[in-house]
Amino acid sequence: MGIQDRRYNSGGSGGGSGDYGEGGGFRRALRRIFVEGDNFFGWSLPLFTVPRWVPGIRAIQVRIHLLFILFIVGQLIWPVQRSAVGFTFAAFSMLTLWTLVILHEFGHCLACRLVGGEADRVLLWPLGGLAMCRPPHRWKASLITTLGGPGVNFVLIPILGGIMLALGSGWGAIVFNPFDPKHVLLTEAWFQFDTSYWRYFLWSAYFTNLALFLFNMALVMYPMDAGRIVQELLWSRLGYKRSMTIATNLGIFMAFVVGFYGFLAGVPMLVMICLFGGITCYNQRRMLATIEDVPNWAYDTDKGYGGFDSGPGGTSTTGFFPGSAEDKAYKAALKRQHKEQEHQREVDRILEKIRDKGMQSLSGREKATLQDATERGRGKD
Repeated sequence: MGIQDRRYNSGGSGGGSGDYGEGGGFRRALRRIFVEGDNFFGWSLPLFTVPRWVPGIRAIQVRIHLLFILFIVGQLIWPVQRSAVGFTFAAFSMLTLWTLVILHEFGHCLACRLVGGEADRVLLWPLGGLAMCRPPHRWKASLITTLGGPGVNFVLIPILGGIMLALGSGWGAIVFNPFDPKHVLLTEAWFQFDTSYWRYFLWSAYFTNLALFLFNMALVMYPMDAGRIVQELLWSRLGYKRSMTIATNLGIFMAFVVGFYGFLAGVPMLVMICLFGGITCYNQRRMLATIEDVPNWAYDTDKGYGGFDSGPGGTSTTGFFPGSAEDKAYKAALKRQHKEQEHQREVDRILEKIRDKGMQSLSGREKATLQDATERGRGKD
């Protein structure tokens, strides 16, 4: 899940992006906890940074929460007990899980940037990963950002499965009941006559990726990916506020039902995730009271200027009578403003290119655009 911090929210997931600051250090993290202490998601240390590979696009920093470090230590110590699986397999499983989680969150980040948003941080914490995404406040942009995460896991399913088939596994190791994975290890011939760990490791990576995909797409609880997808599809029909009201109410209900099941089944991780989701939905529900209620017939920026449909009683959403001179003038002014904004964005992009590659990298069209902007500026002066 990924925190979609549009400056009115969030983690997929509650909480906002936070101010982690630059650099890091254990003392700085302790200060954030015991001195500043007002941002739980800020209790983290820098893990690594993926450098920018496209000029003008910021790098993505991956941070690790201090509680997650304790969680890892606990998971690695637990297998020392006799009845547990063993240190080597536990360490590999942890590494595989969090590698897939990072790839999932990077999917959110890259999808957000694809639609013109901002995404520059990923946080690993005991309940999963959080991508700090700020997509444009439009349902399509938000939906694409949300789908970017599970989309990565979906693509990896045939890749990992294909590798297993190429190495001699049967279809029973690929298609099985995800609620009974041990049955595969006990019955599939591919695991019966070879004691090599690599087969178990490969299948573990396949199963973990499949489980991440199914979990994110089946748990319809905001702010999980499935809950966000429901909200964003409703947004296209009902407007943002109403869609969020429905999604958060559904999220609170699902958090109670699934959390109760997790408690009865003895799955504490599921209980914690539902507790986090329920609190996030409750807080988001309270924030909705401060957001203006926009009717579902209002202007939709995803439809361009065709989004100016008639509102109730034949009144245009511009506030003027449809087809009147005032209505047309208002629409024309907005269209001019839109063109000016597009032109300014293109100029900004060209200036970024000059900064990174020099004036000689510009095409003829880009030079003409820059010249036009210069003349416009002189005219205003």
